[in-house]
Amino acid sequence: MKIIRSAVLAAAALTASLALTAPAHACGMSVRLDPTPQRPTPVQEIARAEKALESGQNLAAVQAVLGTYPRIRSATVGQNPLETRAIRVFSLALVRSEGKADEKAAKVAVNGEWTAKSNLEWAAQSLREIDQKRPNDPTVQADLGEALAKLPHTQDEALKLLQGLAQKDLMGSPHAYAALAKIRSEKGDASGAEAAIKRCEEMSKTPGVCRPANKPVAAKA
Repeated sequence: MKIIRSAVLAAAALTASLALTAPAHACGMSVRLDPTPQRPTPVQEIARAEKALESGQNLAAVQAVLGTYPRIRSATVGQNPLETRAIRVFSLALVRSEGKADEKAAKVAVNGEWTAKSNLEWAAQSLREIDQKRPNDPTVQADLGEALAKLPHTQDEALKLLQGLAQKDLMGSPHAYAALAKIRSEKGDASGAEAAIKRCEEMSKTPGVCRPANKPVAAKA
């Protein structure tokens, strides 16, 4: 009898062990034991947006920003450090996409009608506000100069700002060098444009940043 009882107990223990280790869905149960994916934190999302921006993926950068801050245009520069980073990414994505990578492109509702021109105006103003909060920061100044270069009425300001950074070798952005090259070319400074393009190419790993196919720089005289 003791032998039979021991065998029964052993069989019961084995059955219980198998039940605990088997996936719930394999037994026809409604509860799954699979781990639930964790939603990225706001910090992770904005870091992803920054990485996308630097990789030339402007729309992906905008989508990552809007996923965390759908009303980013209403955010106040300097009020929250992470929001300010998001404003910078959103602004530069607009600038580098010629004002096209906005909420409409990302299929996100937004108040008002935003044209490419008004997007560029908004981006330049936002980056100007960041510059006011962080004066004398070469990185911020390069961002602002890049944005100002997109607007005809602020190109002279952009040229002065970007040339000042370039002369002091403080410009750490290939996009800013590309903006400087474009302005110099349009003003007839072919050698200056080529010098800026050379510095851009030394810094950039993204094709097309320094020499846009549809906007070649004038050849040297």
